[in-house]
This record gives sequence, C-alpha cells and structure tokens, in this order.
Amino acid sequence: MHSLRRSAFVALAVASAQKWCADREAPLATAQMTHPSPATTAQPPNDEAGQTLHEQAAREMAAPPPLASALPIVPLPVPGFSDAVVSIPLGAMSPRPVVVATHGLWDFPEGLCDNWRWIVGNRAWVLCPRGEPMPDKTFRYRSGPALAKEIDAGLRALEQAYGGYVDDGPTLYTGFSLGAILGVWIISHDPARYPRAVLTEGGEDRWSPQVAAQFVRDGGKRVLFACGLRARVSGAGRAAWLLDRAGAEAHVVLGELPDAGQFIHWYNGPVAEETKAQLDWLFEGDPRWAANGR
Repeated sequence: MHSLRRSAFVALAVASAQKWCADREAPLATAQMTHPSPATTAQPPNDEAGQTLHEQAAREMAAPPPLASALPIVPLPVPGFSDAVVSIPLGAMSPRPVVVATHGLWDFPEGLCDNWRWIVGNRAWVLCPRGEPMPDKTFRYRSGPALAKEIDAGLRALEQAYGGYVDDGPTLYTGFSLGAILGVWIISHDPARYPRAVLTEGGEDRWSPQVAAQFVRDGGKRVLFACGLRARVSGAGRAAWLLDRAGAEAHVVLGELPDAGQFIHWYNGPVAEETKAQLDWLFEGDPRWAANGR
C-alpha cells in the first residue's frame, strides 16, 4: 500500500465492509431462479405451418427463464476455499460473460464486488474471490498461482450453481492493489482466458518487455490502468508503452481523489467513474458485451 499505515487501511476496509452490509436490509442469500410452469403434453400437428409453430413453441420452452435473485449480490460456496461473492446479471436469459474482481491486502470482496456491479450492471457476472483469512478478520491472496487456483475453483462453482447462464468464453480480469499486482502474473500466464484486464492502483511495475511480449503472444489484447494517485500515472504510462510496443493496446486513466491527509488509495468514486467510461474501448471487438447492452 502506498504511504499508508496498516492500521489506517484496516480501519477503512472494515468500515467499508460494514457499510456495504448495513446498506442492505436483508442478509446475503443464495439466488433463486424462476422456473417456467410445466407444459401440457400435446401431439404435433401434421401440416407444415402447424409443425413450424410447434417447433417454435419447443424452442421457447427450451430457453431458460429470466435469471432472478432476491439480492443482486450473493455468497458463492467454493469447495476447498472461502466463500466467494458474486454479482448476478439479473434478467439474463442467455449466457453472460464473467468479470473476475480481486481485492487488495487486508481487504474484503464485498465492497469491490458492489463497485464492479455498478460499473458493469447486469451485462456480466462479477466473481469476487475472498482469499484466505487474516488474524484481524480481513483477507489476502497468498500468491499469483494460489489466486489463480482459487479463481478456477470459483468459476467451476459458478458454472455448477448457474449452469446455462455462464459464458465459458474469455474472462475480464480486474484487480485492485494486491489483486492488480498478482494479476499481472495471472493474465500473462493465461492470456487466452484473460485477454483484457483492468489493473487499479497496482501492477504497473510488474511489466517488463518479456512479460508484455508473453501476454501479447498468447492472446492478450487490452489493459486498462486505473489510477487514483497521480504519482502512479508515470509508471502506468511506462507499462502501457511496453504493452503497445509488444502489440497490445493499453490506456491509463486518472480518477484523482482529494487528499485530506488520509487514505486515498482506493477503487471507487472518480476511479470507478473513469473505469466505467472506458468500457466501450475495453470491450471493442467482443460481441458478447455489445449484445448484452449497457
């Protein structure tokens, strides 16, 4: 964390998580899907027009019902790991892409998941891995490889819980602070899965010509560096230059937060607004996002 004492960070992270929970009148609950009522059995008509109508009715019956949930953000049990948190694309009737959102050190997944739901709405799932518990009741990710395994398990759990609504194509990786730092290892080792990424307040110093070349060679396309601290912009600019030189595209945005002598290393407010404004660029060329609207 940049120029911050650990105690100040923990206090703000805990307060953020408590506020996130207090803003909701009901506790997190498992999503409930609506199901169509059983259809009556009928014999198909013999004429061609009747057969067409019958086939159309069969297709409509086969389509999944609109995805529904009592709450838009719910816990997701992940075998072998702490429960993740997931934002549900309410109303979806077809598979939606997945955003993976990873938090910082001494942090919680709930607030970040809420932030990314605000950014992408119902266009996608937002899967937020929790990490391992710390003595102060916050959470962390041990390493890039460990986080990658937890994400893989979370994606499997998501597909098992909401089969038919989860797109199995490329995933957007997003990381804040520690999640961004470890994210460079994750996306550069699996660009086919994570061809696009948003790194917020971290990770810019992990790019080298070799890492950028590996990311592009294996399918990497675009990276957005979202900064809340002006001091990060030059480092992010250098990382973006390395990616551009390797053949990817990269943007740097600054959502500067007012400095009141306290904690300004964060992911919401102006940082989230600048990130949201870049979505059209970030997803250009991926028809799944255009089809799902805003």
